[in-house]
Amino acid sequence: MKFIYEQPLLDYMLKKGKKTIVVEEITSNNSDFEITELHVQLIDEKRAEHFKTRKGYYSVTTDAGTVLLPPYKLKCEDTITFGLKSFLGIKYVSYKGISK
Repeated sequence: MKFIYEQPLLDYMLKKGKKTIVVEEITSNNSDFEITELHVQLIDEKRAEHFKTRKGYYSVTTDAGTVLLPPYKLKCEDTITFGLKSFLGIKYVSYKGISK
């Protein structure tokens, strides 16, 4: 598995001082329906340790940092690309090559 980081994300990671990306499945359960989607975010070292020790996530070391993947199966392509998007001034990590 190969991880590619787009340059805007690398710049943002350097600015924020964060080197770890976590991929997790989030479920929103309302009374009428349930939605499950992937949530990809930058986290600090303290939260990264929590994901590894308490939640059983495994880490993959890359040239730009670490990617934490969940202990359950995800559909991953050979190349996974992480980027940086912005909506109304809020920045978030985008991804290609991973699905639930």
